[in-house]
Amino acid sequence: MGIRDLFNNNYESSEDNSVQELKTRYYRNKYSEVIEVIHDLIKAEKGEIKAENENFLEIYFETIDYSCTATIVGIRPTETAVDFKVTTYKLIPNGKGKKIIERLYKYLDSKLSFKGVSLFK
Repeated sequence: MGIRDLFNNNYESSEDNSVQELKTRYYRNKYSEVIEVIHDLIKAEKGEIKAENENFLEIYFETIDYSCTATIVGIRPTETAVDFKVTTYKLIPNGKGKKIIERLYKYLDSKLSFKGVSLFK
């Protein structure tokens, strides 16, 4: 962890992220199943959905500690990709956004059929 991570409030997972834990995850589930699990995840995190945009395949929610945009893309009928963008509300977050994304993916891994990480480079 560098000095920049000490003050960084924004973390985002992506296909080509240099940090392994922040790479896009793929699941062997239908898009609708993943959306349902994301809604359960938001309830488990004690969050509130602020916006759900089906055109951009995004769900925006807020909790007491952070806000998050979940991007869910159906690649094939039984394959779905999930990315998160997290913004924390701390003065000195000390990499908390990365830990939150890891926790969100861990929840999804336990509820969905995990396929792989960063499969389409």
